[in-house]
Amino acid sequence: MTYWPLVESYFKNTDLIKQNIESYNLFVEKELPEIIKENQNIESKVGNVELELSNLQVLNPQIIEADGSRRNDVYPMEIRLRDKSYTAPIYVDISLKRKGVVYDHKRSYIGDLPIMVKSNKCLLNGLSKEELVALGEDARDPGGYFIINGSEKIIVNQEILADKRMLVSDMQNGKVAVDVISTKGAFRGKVRILRNPNGLLEVAFPSSPKKLKLFTLLRALGLETFEEFSAAFSNKLEVKNDVLLNFEKMGVESEEEALDKIGKYVAPGQIVSYRLRRAQEVIDSFLLPHIGQAPQKRLMKGYYLATMAERAIERAYGKRTEDDKDNYMNKKIDMSGKLLAQQFRYAFKFFVSDIKFQIDRNIVRRRKLNINTVIRPSALTDRLNFAMATGSWAARLQGVSKYVEKINWLSNYIELRRVRSTLDRTRENYEARDVHGSALGRICPIQTPDGPMCGLAKNLALMSKVTNEIDSDSVQEIVTKLGVVERSKK
Repeated sequence: MTYWPLVESYFKNTDLIKQNIESYNLFVEKELPEIIKENQNIESKVGNVELELSNLQVLNPQIIEADGSRRNDVYPMEIRLRDKSYTAPIYVDISLKRKGVVYDHKRSYIGDLPIMVKSNKCLLNGLSKEELVALGEDARDPGGYFIINGSEKIIVNQEILADKRMLVSDMQNGKVAVDVISTKGAFRGKVRILRNPNGLLEVAFPSSPKKLKLFTLLRALGLETFEEFSAAFSNKLEVKNDVLLNFEKMGVESEEEALDKIGKYVAPGQIVSYRLRRAQEVIDSFLLPHIGQAPQKRLMKGYYLATMAERAIERAYGKRTEDDKDNYMNKKIDMSGKLLAQQFRYAFKFFVSDIKFQIDRNIVRRRKLNINTVIRPSALTDRLNFAMATGSWAARLQGVSKYVEKINWLSNYIELRRVRSTLDRTRENYEARDVHGSALGRICPIQTPDGPMCGLAKNLALMSKVTNEIDSDSVQEIVTKLGVVERSKK
């Protein structure tokens, strides 16, 4: 029996670049409005001035002519020939308030967004082969790239450790660590639970005190009695022993005392009420923010930390194996949409800072305050175009964007399906460079360059596909309908 007809049918009906375009479309349709919503209220400390942003809209690609007029019937071929950038203007509704009174309101242009060729926002999307040829385009061009200053650029897929996954690892001197990378919007922080050889559990997260006892934090999160602590863990004998030991060594008697212990580190020298409030703010904002940042989520965070601690205990007693960070079950690939969202979030924060600066400067100089004088679209556009042109990305990533090498027809697909690890290429990292068994069917075991990038720059296997991230709220809604209830105090 021959399988070639099946293989031929797969490649005939499958677009190998579709996942890149879908990732970009998801960014424009979903993540971009979320980024604007995160920063929709801009407040200035001078003059009690506030700006409200709403109703985001990305128009079709446009080009600015020499006389300042805009054309919205521009196609990629014209952009290439004229050494322009294939971008679309971004508009939002802006309300400027001063002391609660609306002084100005208008729909304003805030910057340009790079448009991916063949995406939903591209004018080539949905055209037939005959129409593409009539416009001077290659009918077989898959798209998936950008045009910046007349040059075709791609965003290289980045291979990173998956977030929101518990990874158990052995440390020096008999210690065991369980790490979770928690992400929420632009925030990305690591939460680590460490089990010492003597059985004591410590926890570390951004802005936390050094060598903070886990059970002290659990008490600050709302667990009070020994029965409540025990209920957060399983009934295994080894786990029970460690729970009893850590409960006796906790050193705090109440939730307020536990919060104050954290507050003395995050707000040293302040009064008690301020220390307690700052401790609660740190816990809500920086401890496992992907679970939630509302006070009602503290107990859920406590149970999550208990699960992490239990895995550390099980590893210490040899009941669990160490997690393999090179296994693709513990990795994910950030594609063009996710990476562009990171850069846009960084650029938009600078844009917000620039608005605050312009407001303060106008007030100090006693100039008339209106939206036109405080909005500078170049603050957003320049940072996006600079990142696309140089490959220098947010979070200190380098080489994220690169020129499309169209040596032949297949080289275009190779470039668009390339995967690059974020590990430092100057270090050995032998295990990370080796072919892992879990990469079978996902990553090509042969296609990798010689030299420093060997094993770090790879390509997706021909039949592999990267799925887009889905909203966790929809998953929670499904499991709730299936009868799963949120855990609470007994």
